[in-house]
Amino acid sequence: MDYIKKCASIIQKICSVHPDPGKKMVQKLMYLIERKGVEVGLNYKIHFFGPYSEKLDNALHFLESEDMIEIDADHGMTHVIKFCGTDEELENALTAEEQDTVDNVLAVFGKKTALELEAMTTLDYAATTLLKSVADDKKIIEQVKQIKGSKFSDRDLKKGLCVLKKYQYIN
Repeated sequence: MDYIKKCASIIQKICSVHPDPGKKMVQKLMYLIERKGVEVGLNYKIHFFGPYSEKLDNALHFLESEDMIEIDADHGMTHVIKFCGTDEELENALTAEEQDTVDNVLAVFGKKTALELEAMTTLDYAATTLLKSVADDKKIIEQVKQIKGSKFSDRDLKKGLCVLKKYQYIN
């Protein structure tokens, strides 16, 4: 259950950067945090809204049952997450290095919209998991278009690729 405590600690940090993160946003930020080396073990697969971890979704519901988070479904399509736990409950959940990594990822991606995060994480997943080799931008974008159809413009996908390359997610 160590991963639950890590999830809670990261969610606390996400909530401190973004006042009303939804479940989709949390999924995408956790994905990016794991990709930068914070091992949580969430096992992502491609899903309707991009990379998705059922294990993270289960962790969110467990944390809600333990009153560490609140999931508010009264916001239309978004399930807003609020952190309700205490600092004592999260003590030593993350190493100092992991905390720095989480802070760095959130400094770059924490203010992005859920839709922007969906595009970027789908690009990353396509490039690193589905294509499994160094693919050119065109192949990555084609792969995302196969998954997402016309949801994202070429311009938005190219912009997302630039961000991912700048922060060394994709070579």
